[in-house]
Amino acid sequence: MPHLVVVDSRKISVVIQGPLCRNLSSKRNIFACITSIRTHLPHAEIIVSTWRHEDISAVEADQLILSDDPGTFVDDAGNQININRMLRSTLCGIQSASRPYVLKMRADHNLTSAALAVIGRSDDTEPGETQLFDTPITTTTLYIRDPERLPMLFHISDLVQFGTREAMLAMWDQPLFERDALFNKRPSRNPFGNFIGYTSARMVAEQALMLGVMRRSGIDARLARPCQVGLSNLKLWDNVLRCNFRVLNHHEAGIDFPERFLASRHVLKTLYKASDIEQLQRLDTRRYRLRIARIWLNQYLLTCLRPGWWVSFATMVLFSTSPALAKRIRSYWRTLRKVGHAESYRV
Repeated sequence: MPHLVVVDSRKISVVIQGPLCRNLSSKRNIFACITSIRTHLPHAEIIVSTWRHEDISAVEADQLILSDDPGTFVDDAGNQININRMLRSTLCGIQSASRPYVLKMRADHNLTSAALAVIGRSDDTEPGETQLFDTPITTTTLYIRDPERLPMLFHISDLVQFGTREAMLAMWDQPLFERDALFNKRPSRNPFGNFIGYTSARMVAEQALMLGVMRRSGIDARLARPCQVGLSNLKLWDNVLRCNFRVLNHHEAGIDFPERFLASRHVLKTLYKASDIEQLQRLDTRRYRLRIARIWLNQYLLTCLRPGWWVSFATMVLFSTSPALAKRIRSYWRTLRKVGHAESYRV
C-alpha cells in the first residue's frame, strides 16, 4: 500500500447519510453508528443528513440536515435503485462539513477503528493518467469488482469513503439522474455475458456515480449495459481506479458492515483485493490483449462455472415467464441467503 497518513479526528467531519435505520436492530442503527464514531474518532464533527420524514428524536449530532426525498427508480424486476437519494443526502452533508476532511458512511455501518481515516498522496502524474481529485479518496474493496471475476467496469465502492472536503465534493457534487440516463427502453433477454439479471438498467448505482464524476471532468465514458466490457473502457477504468483511490481490504478498514453484505462467499470472491489494485499499472498492448481475453473467456465461455451467472440466468427466465412467481422466489432466495434488503438491485 502506498504511504498513507493518519488524519487527526479534530480535522474530520463524519457524514452519516440516508435513512436512520432506527428499527433495524439494537446493534445496527443511527444511535449505534454515532456511538462508534465518538469512540474511534472522538473529536470528529458528526453530521446526520437524512429525509424530512425521518424520526430524528433523540439523535445527538453536531448538525442535522433534513432534505426532501428525491425518490427512487424501480427497474423491471421491482428493485429500487437509489442513486438520487444517495447523491442528495451525501452532498448536503458534505456541503455542511466545517472540517478539511470528510468521512462518508451510513447509519447501518459502525466503526470498529479509525483505520479508514487515512489519506494518500497522488502519484506523480504521467502523460495519459487521469486525475479527478486533489488527493486520492480512501475507500474499501466492497464492492469494487474485479472484471476478470465479474465483468463490471467503473463499479466503485460507495458505502464508506474518506477524503479531503474538496475531493469528496468533486465526487458527490453531481446533478440528479433522469430515468432515461439510467435505463434502456426494454430489458435485455440475452443471458450471455449478463451477470446482473432481468433489468433494463444501463448501469447500476455504483457505475452511475463513477461515470458521473468522470463526465464532470470531461471524460465521456458510456455503458449500454452493466456488464459491457471493452478494451478502451478497461484501460480507462484501470487508470482511474489506480490514480484516484487508495483502497483498503474491507475486512481491514475498521468498518462493521451489515451482515447481508458479507453473507455470500461467491460474491466476495468477485471483488478486487487491495494488493491487486495497487498493481494496476499501465500495460503494453500485448498484455492488455491478454487481459481482455481472460475477461471475455470468463464472461462468455466459462459462464457455466460462475454461480452468479446461473442466478442471473434464472431471474431472466422467471421474470420473462411469470413476474409474480419470480418475485416470490427472489424474496425466499434472499431470505435464505440472509441478504434480504428491499432496496437492493442485486440478485
